[in-house]
Amino acid sequence: MSIAEAESIYTRASKSELENDWNNAFKLYLQAADAFLHISRTADPKYRNNAALAVDRAEKIKQHKNLNPLSIDHFSNQLAILKKSSIINDSHIPLATSSPSNSYSSPFNDPDGQPSLGSVSPSSTWKRPNHFTSSLPLLPSDIIQNIVNDCSVCASIAVCIQHNLRFKSNLLLSSLSSSNDGRYELKVLVNGDFRRTVIDDHLPFDSNNKLVGISTGAKNQLWPSFIEKAYMKLMGGYDFLGSNSAIDLHVLTGWIPEHIDLQSASFERERTWSRIITGFPRGDCMMTVGTNDKTALNYNMHSVKLLPSHDYAVTDIKETNNERWVTLLDSRICGSECKCDGSGTCPRVLNIRWDDICATFEGLYINWNPSLFGSSITFHGSWQLENAEDLPRAATHHLRLNYQKTNDPSYQEVPSGPNTNTTETDNNNTNTNGKETEIWILLTRHLRDTHRTNEYIALNVQENDMILGDPEHVALKSNYTNSTHLLSRIKTSQLQTHTSGSLSLLACYDGQFDQVGFTVTAFAYSSDVVVSWDTRVPPARYMHKVDGVLTHKTAGGNCTHPTYMVNPQYHLRVHNTTSASIDKRPSTNTGDKRNKTQVILTAQSTRDISLNVTAVWSQGERISELSQKEVVAHSGPYAYGHARVAAHLAPGDYTIILSAYEPDQMGKFTLKVESPSWFEIKTIPQEGAGMYVKTVHGGWDSTTAVGGPSQNRYHRNPMYEVTIPCDSEFGARLQLLTRAPGVSTNLSLFPSNLQRCIASSGPYSDALSGVGIPKRSITPGKYYLVPSTYHAVVFLGLRLFCVREAREEE
Repeated sequence: MSIAEAESIYTRASKSELENDWNNAFKLYLQAADAFLHISRTADPKYRNNAALAVDRAEKIKQHKNLNPLSIDHFSNQLAILKKSSIINDSHIPLATSSPSNSYSSPFNDPDGQPSLGSVSPSSTWKRPNHFTSSLPLLPSDIIQNIVNDCSVCASIAVCIQHNLRFKSNLLLSSLSSSNDGRYELKVLVNGDFRRTVIDDHLPFDSNNKLVGISTGAKNQLWPSFIEKAYMKLMGGYDFLGSNSAIDLHVLTGWIPEHIDLQSASFERERTWSRIITGFPRGDCMMTVGTNDKTALNYNMHSVKLLPSHDYAVTDIKETNNERWVTLLDSRICGSECKCDGSGTCPRVLNIRWDDICATFEGLYINWNPSLFGSSITFHGSWQLENAEDLPRAATHHLRLNYQKTNDPSYQEVPSGPNTNTTETDNNNTNTNGKETEIWILLTRHLRDTHRTNEYIALNVQENDMILGDPEHVALKSNYTNSTHLLSRIKTSQLQTHTSGSLSLLACYDGQFDQVGFTVTAFAYSSDVVVSWDTRVPPARYMHKVDGVLTHKTAGGNCTHPTYMVNPQYHLRVHNTTSASIDKRPSTNTGDKRNKTQVILTAQSTRDISLNVTAVWSQGERISELSQKEVVAHSGPYAYGHARVAAHLAPGDYTIILSAYEPDQMGKFTLKVESPSWFEIKTIPQEGAGMYVKTVHGGWDSTTAVGGPSQNRYHRNPMYEVTIPCDSEFGARLQLLTRAPGVSTNLSLFPSNLQRCIASSGPYSDALSGVGIPKRSITPGKYYLVPSTYHAVVFLGLRLFCVREAREEE
């Protein structure tokens, strides 16, 4: 779009605003903002200011006029998102449902060329090898990794071969098709759907005519090499950055990936063993394990050392004589002395106790058979940057997932469509027998360039959006990860007493790129539960965004820090939609939703800042100390990069507090407030804002730590002289320099004759934020501030923070 066209849209928006055509003006201002923003990125950066002006006008109109909400149907353009995600590493990877091209020469030569070898083997040559020379079935130990850094791919192929031998499953082989003219096609699940990766039958050989990639030894079967080549083409070449087998197997088989951090404090050793010892022997899952780059190299088993940053295939697990064993296979080539015959004598086969696995390895990678799940559904979306100026790397997308028992009389089966994938399995496959319902949520970031390493995703799952203000219903909040997949397993409590429920999902992205595609897939681990997306959630009628910055003056940390009171705070006034009156004190009874309205608070920052949003009943004043009985809603545990809470609030006044977990977490943030009812929100100034401020440091020592009045030596406490030159508003606060649980303090103001206290902070208090004298009118003169502790002999440092009204005439 040209500059003239963008300016024309802005002019039309201004005209509509003058004519009181608010809805049209609002839409046109947004169109103008998009146009100017596009121009600023492609032609002239100065037009970013024009975009900001257009957005500002749109916000003002939305805040003050009764606008019809702009409804965006995110469920109508999912096919377009899938097609847009077909370009990976500059290669077109079409959907499997698209028609393959039949116009190519024979023998087939890949028009995309051969995958890059990079620095893996610069002297390699591409040849058409002699095809299958052996009809013997492959064993997992036949898979040999050579010089390509794709141990995760080799381990993935090995566990699939093991699964095929045990369960006749035909994994991988069923995904690879070929023609007589050298054309191979591999069906892969990538970027939200099954796609076709096409290669020719050339393979890389070194100067000794040995395969550079995967080989199968004397059996000389080539199909693993072609699967490897197709995967390397997808991943950008043989100079593979490395992966984990859960991701590789998800692409190659479609099985659900799960990564368990064996060194995490939250790792459940016994429960994990119970899950895999049940699922693995039945063929419900495949597994590999991985070491990190610091794994001890002196861990020996059959004279084979564990390699750092290496994946090992799990070919068996068993319990014998109360001992638990895991059988591993290392696909790395081990020289001419290696003679693997599949009998277990191969030095690349390791039998290790489960406890040693948990102590030595970094990760357990599991892939679960999707046919275990009675119902599944998928959503394809795109992360759009909401604030390109202030938060250029963060974006979120909210979804609501409904789940319902099929034996509920109100249940009606939803016809399958392009966005629905529902399959039924019998109770024997679910392993739940109707006793427990688990819902799994898989978030997948679409690949564009596999060499990007600075893109991160996170997933926030909360149960039942109607009661999100209750932290007891927080299901899961993940930290950001640069993995392409993130799995959350949620046990749903609602189905214990109800026939249906819902989950609120917040998919988050932090990276340097906009319009990044993603897929969310939900699975119900029960044959009598169906999941579906709630497509009827209307956009909020009213929305307001506040941009701010956590600095060394405004980043107070969580409520255990005495500086919590300096965090950004906002006065939220929720209006009654049926009456102009506002209650003095809103009801905090979350069970009674009469005359209440839903308010959604969403805070967003970058992935290195952990956020929380808390709503407190107030009269709109700044909160110095958080009292749990005054809290009406909060976002639960601190989560990196984002925080969200939805609660039903009665009309009235509230204080909204945004905080990071630690005071040293600083950076830009955005707070968004949404509601179907009219509300107002404004920043609450810091204590003493706009006034003269004086800060004094001191403390109690052996001569001044005399305690309160009951100790009969109160006048020996530290005294600080205050001179007031004219009639003023004066206030003060006392804080301890170090945290001292159980130490109660008081601050009092005396006239110069020290005869009678004229102002006090009240009863002695051990509040973390300290004690303060509220602002009050005071006449000119000399005064003394006296800080004291309730008990004597308390040697601590103190800080006095005094404020006085700044008069214009001074």
